[in-house]
Amino acid sequence: MKNTRGAILVAGALLGAALAPAIGHDPNQPAGSIEAAPCTCRAAAATNGWCDKHVLGYVASIPIPSRMLYETLDAHGHDVDPATFDCPVCQTAIRTDGVCEEHVIGFVDKQAYFTRIAYELARAVYTEPEKIECPDCRRNAATSGWCATHGLGMIGGFAMKDQTGWRSAAKAADVLRIAVKKLEECERCAIAIAYDSDCPVHGIWYKDGEPVTPPPQPPSPPQKPPD
Repeated sequence: MKNTRGAILVAGALLGAALAPAIGHDPNQPAGSIEAAPCTCRAAAATNGWCDKHVLGYVASIPIPSRMLYETLDAHGHDVDPATFDCPVCQTAIRTDGVCEEHVIGFVDKQAYFTRIAYELARAVYTEPEKIECPDCRRNAATSGWCATHGLGMIGGFAMKDQTGWRSAAKAADVLRIAVKKLEECERCAIAIAYDSDCPVHGIWYKDGEPVTPPPQPPSPPQKPPD
């Protein structure tokens, strides 16, 4: 694949760092305008968006008080040129609104989503939790859960019919909740948790929301003997 997922995620992380050097601070927001801005939390929760008034982003109905973490999660689709994808599985996924497991890229309406949770949320249907009639589905919408009666999985207000996809997205949402809690200690650790990566500040590696032993480093290439 000519446009690699890793390059895009790195670019997203750099963009987030440029946009938000501190938790709860949006440098693009003019001074004094936050108080005057209307609250858009309800709409943001439904669209994985951002509320300027309360300086909160939402992904999977989870409030995120960090612009940096919110931006790097990249919960929205990207227009792509199908000709730039050499992978035949990606090509099929583009045509069928499917996902390439190897490259961890999903496609919905010819837009690319670079995390599984973003892909599953794009296929989901949002309903405000208080308007959900089924008591089990409404209870599941408080966090996540599966309703056997209706064959629906909920993550926040997002309903999903594909149980396999829901399980994957629910696991990612659980990790995101851990990342949000970690914001109280270290914003870079929170991002590392969200991406199963390492924190450049503390040097801690994370996997599935927990610290892990760093992966082994590749061996150094042999030194060329002097002439």
